[in-house]
Amino acid sequence: MAAARRLFVERGYHDTRPQDISKEAGVGHGTFYLHFEDKLDCFLAFTDEAANELEAVLSAHLEHAGTFEDVIREILSGTHEYSEEHPGVLAAALTDVTVLSKGDTGRKTAGVRWAEGWASLIERWKTTNEVATDIDSRLAGFALVGATKQAGAYASRSSLDHEFYIDNMTRLFVRALKAQ
Repeated sequence: MAAARRLFVERGYHDTRPQDISKEAGVGHGTFYLHFEDKLDCFLAFTDEAANELEAVLSAHLEHAGTFEDVIREILSGTHEYSEEHPGVLAAALTDVTVLSKGDTGRKTAGVRWAEGWASLIERWKTTNEVATDIDSRLAGFALVGATKQAGAYASRSSLDHEFYIDNMTRLFVRALKAQ
C-alpha cells in the first residue's frame, strides 16, 4: 500500500501501473494480484486508507468544537492539517472514480464518504434550525467537498495564510448554509 500510495500521489492514477507498484514495493509483479483484483481495487484501497486517516484527524478536531461555526472551522482546520502532513494525498484520493471506471464499483470513495459526513452534519443542524431546511443535505455535502478541494488547492498554490484561508472558508460555508 505504501508503494501504491506514493505512486498514485506522484504520478496519478492513469500513469501508475500495477507493475510499477510491484517494483516500487520490491516484490514480484504477481504479488500485486495476491492483494488486489486490479489497479482500480488498489486505488480504492488507497482512498479508503486516506479517508480513514482524515476521519481520525477530523474526529480529534471535532472534540474542540461546540457551535455550528466551530464545527465547520475544525473540519476545515483538520483537513488543512492533514493536507500539510500528507502532501498530495487528498488531491489523489478525491479523484472522481467515474473517470476511472465504466461501471459502479459498489464501494464508497473518500469523496463520497466525506460528502456523506457533511450531509449528516447538515441534517443534524437542520433539526436545531442552524441550517436552512430547504437545502438538500447530500447535494450540499458534495458541494462542500468540491469547494474545499478546489479552494484548498488554490490556497496552497497561492501560499495563502492558513488562518486567512480557514476564516474565509468558514464564513463562506456558514453564510451558505445558515437558516434565515
